[in-house]
Amino acid sequence: MANTGFLDVSELSFDGIKNNLKTFMKSKTQFKDYDFEGSNLNSLLDVLSYNTYMNAFYLNMIGSEMFLDSSQLRNSVVSHAKELNYTPRSRTSARAKVTFAINTGGDVPDNVVIPENYTLRSVVDGINMDFTTNENITINRTDVGYVSDPVYVYEGKIVQEFFNVDGTARYTLSSSNIDTNSIRVTVINSSSDSSNSIYTKADTLYGLTSNSEVYFIQGYNNDQYEIVFGDGISGKLLANGNIVKVKYRSTNGILGNKVVNFSTSGKVGDSSTYSVTATTNISAADGSERETIESMKLNAPRHFAAQNRAVTKEDYTTLIIEKYPQIKTVNVYGGENAIPPQYGRVIISMIPYGDFPVVSAELKTDIVAYLKTKSITTEPVIKDPEYMYIEIQSIVSYNPSLTTKSTQQLKSDVLNQIKSYEATYLNDFGNDLRKSKLSSMIDSADASIVSNQTTLRAIYTIVPTKGIKQRIAFSFSNPLARPLRAPYIINETEAVRSTSFDYFKDGVYYNASTSQGQVTLSDDGNGFIRLYYTERREDSITKIVTIVQQILESNIGTVNYDTGEVSFDINPYDYDANIKIFGKVINDDIVVQESKYLKIDYEEIGIAVSTYRQ
Repeated sequence: MANTGFLDVSELSFDGIKNNLKTFMKSKTQFKDYDFEGSNLNSLLDVLSYNTYMNAFYLNMIGSEMFLDSSQLRNSVVSHAKELNYTPRSRTSARAKVTFAINTGGDVPDNVVIPENYTLRSVVDGINMDFTTNENITINRTDVGYVSDPVYVYEGKIVQEFFNVDGTARYTLSSSNIDTNSIRVTVINSSSDSSNSIYTKADTLYGLTSNSEVYFIQGYNNDQYEIVFGDGISGKLLANGNIVKVKYRSTNGILGNKVVNFSTSGKVGDSSTYSVTATTNISAADGSERETIESMKLNAPRHFAAQNRAVTKEDYTTLIIEKYPQIKTVNVYGGENAIPPQYGRVIISMIPYGDFPVVSAELKTDIVAYLKTKSITTEPVIKDPEYMYIEIQSIVSYNPSLTTKSTQQLKSDVLNQIKSYEATYLNDFGNDLRKSKLSSMIDSADASIVSNQTTLRAIYTIVPTKGIKQRIAFSFSNPLARPLRAPYIINETEAVRSTSFDYFKDGVYYNASTSQGQVTLSDDGNGFIRLYYTERREDSITKIVTIVQQILESNIGTVNYDTGEVSFDINPYDYDANIKIFGKVINDDIVVQESKYLKIDYEEIGIAVSTYRQ
């Protein structure tokens, strides 16, 4: 074998490296007929191969951590994000709206002050939760006593840290559970001079001077943050001897969203003698977890591209997701595409995390105010997301000889697969439901499942004003299963049908307590929307009972079977939480426009399990 003088470096496994070393050494004349396996030299080759392998692994890991895309360690991703001027999102505190009432006994002061950081307490899953006020609340005396307007309280323990400025100090905050929105920075002149200045947070260098009393926040290490001050050109330079006071909340994040009721922590008043009660107006919400590694990799480059301004729809999405971690997903489109058009505006819809389907009014106001600072000519308008829900009915066939599970356990496994499908494929605006994928996931719920027959219906929920006639219009966005217009035959399921509700007409009430019962809205097979109730008739001789539809209103609206558009007038007397309108789509898949968000209605899931017969 010719001596090339080079090692083959194409192999990186331990055995490959060792074999390459043997091949290389065998090419040398002094080792031409040497038995490597039976000699002490074999042990030396093991050591060399092991050392080479470990160095290759180490260098590969170092190389991976050098780039944002391939980094796996959180502190590496944080460091790369810092280069793009991106600050990873921290946890955010849950907030609840409460009303305070003060019992002053026989005293009648003009007002009572609940101090900043007054604490309310609760317990969730065995964990103590503190909710605090973020400012002084002055309660004036009224005819009903001392009762505050509804105010927000925020979850988290108040932490204060002090740093001495000596020219070399770094201002790294110790808690890994900081809500960065709560950070307040005060710079005290010195230990002998208590005069101080409150510094404000800056996100950009634009407009800063050498006297601007600002600070910056940047990520540090894994889950920590660091305060950075100006250099005397962009922002005021701190002087040696200054003392930096940083106050913030250390929060439990999303866990705080479970809080509903509170207990008070102490009395208030000049002598702390007045007892306090707190009544919950809005349960805790908006708490969120810190940003994940995957999210930082996605958002950091987009933040850099947005350049802290809102011009394109991607800019709006990036700014909102970065600033408000409680927002799950965002849909943005120009006002010229709205119906009717709204020129000069950008329309924004958002889905929050948690059980609340829409963003609160207070958060909408905050987001609009924030976006207005990022755009000069375009007015942001927030529109509640347009949800469309899905009914799923699935008949699952299984082979009992292939499982020891009960039918109830199989139903639970199938339901978990449906939930997994929603989490994976229905997590953004414009996501469509593909029946083939859903059926495949149902089949994979257990090895004993042979097949499934799954049917889908689209659902719109409406909440009309009770007792007032109003026009309702929406679109199922899919063709409905009525290609040929003709009256329905007995027991045929209509293309459009609602849940039942109470109705009043010509002095007659139609509700569950009357013989005629509630009314139902449906199409008539010919493109018109009608109202009917069902009447139970019993033959006096044969005693055979038949159910007959009695039409109350034959034409209250129309349905376009080709497009799925529905419009009708409705005047309900009463109903439960909402009225559901079901649409029987003609295709297997349910497809929606980019502005709609599909969700599975778990109240409308039916799972039946039957034995497979060959």
